[in-house]
Amino acid sequence: MLATTFFAMFSALASLLLLGAVPTKGDTHLDRPPPGIEILHVTEPMQLRREITIPVRLSASGMILLDMQSGEVLMSRNPDQHRAMASLTKIMTALLILEGNENLDDTITIPVTVDQVRGSTVDLKTGERFRILSLLKALLLPSANDAAYALAIADSRSTGAFVKKMNERAATLGLQHTHFTNPAGFDSPEQYSSPRDLAWLTMAALKNPEFRSIVHTKEATIFSLDGREIDLRNTNELLHENVHVLGVKTGTTHAAGECLIVLFTEHDHPYLLVLLASKDRYTDSLYLLEAVRQSSTL
Repeated sequence: MLATTFFAMFSALASLLLLGAVPTKGDTHLDRPPPGIEILHVTEPMQLRREITIPVRLSASGMILLDMQSGEVLMSRNPDQHRAMASLTKIMTALLILEGNENLDDTITIPVTVDQVRGSTVDLKTGERFRILSLLKALLLPSANDAAYALAIADSRSTGAFVKKMNERAATLGLQHTHFTNPAGFDSPEQYSSPRDLAWLTMAALKNPEFRSIVHTKEATIFSLDGREIDLRNTNELLHENVHVLGVKTGTTHAAGECLIVLFTEHDHPYLLVLLASKDRYTDSLYLLEAVRQSSTL
């Protein structure tokens, strides 16, 4: 029953996002997204009992909290500062794959170079065949780097060509503080984004029903076409513990620290939180979820 409710909310949110930009009534001081991002502006911002202030104990040095219905920025810290984004990169990788493939049951053969990918992987084997949907689940649930490279090479024949597409898509979305050098999120001086850009990128991805479904999935099992079974678990611990959390993605590297993007609801109202360079992303996010809960109208 709970899952049914969440998917109904996802569907409603998707329908609203697809309506495009409609000005709200009155002076709401909304932070307008770039032209490439469609965000809902058909309701007034959530009425709050008091202003939301950044918790003193918040460890993240980059953060933004958005009202997903109005587009209002409720709280931010260094929202446009360039930062390493770790595996939050994979949101763009997933978006390009979803936009470029009508049939997610099409198959991909794992190339030789994927065996060399380090970090978080699902141990893909050269020559194995997987459905695109299965690799997207591996990409977004356990944050598999080898799945990111397999999808990128299958899409564009080389990692470099795919990264070029990532940067071109960032430009069309109006993301002025974002640049990619790889599809997985490995640290690089030229691989960066900002809290605000990542929020807008996530909004674009959330328009896709398959993306919403995958990032809301706690656990899954995928199979190669040859029958090998791989169990997957979502790295977003909040999704496993908090019924108000509906996704989206974690990321961790030495340069990026702990990163997290969370889609959550309070009184059936959707919010999006981006945390970068956190020392304890789950504690930080719970501080902010509680701040929204205490401030929202009952």
